[in-house]
Amino acid sequence: MDTFLLFATQNILVFILLAFCLLALFIYEGKKGGKKIDPGEVTRLINKESAVIVDLRPSEEFSSGHIAGSLNISPQKAEQQLSSLKHPKDVVLILVCKTGSSSKGVGGTLLKSGYSQVNLLRGGMMSWQNSGLPLAR
Repeated sequence: MDTFLLFATQNILVFILLAFCLLALFIYEGKKGGKKIDPGEVTRLINKESAVIVDLRPSEEFSSGHIAGSLNISPQKAEQQLSSLKHPKDVVLILVCKTGSSSKGVGGTLLKSGYSQVNLLRGGMMSWQNSGLPLAR
């Protein structure tokens, strides 16, 4: 341990650079796929911005309960299905999955294809339900 501390003090610039790179990596990975928003912000975007909710869960899960007005779209075909629905690229999109983790990849794809306002429901449908918000069936 003493050797490590000696090495660290002699190479302080290297450790500062390493810490900076790790911080930048965490920030970059955190923003990947779109802006993460909580259920309260989702309801605000639905009411004020006419947001389009895209539910990426399988149809069985979607039919057991979903956010009212949401579209059930396959994650593999999200870009094609959204473009066939004639939504403009500047529409406010909210991507929803079960836990909030799998929507990140779809969000990244949509951002690369030109959609500018991609949002991810933080915690997915689990957080929506835990917040006591209503589900349509």
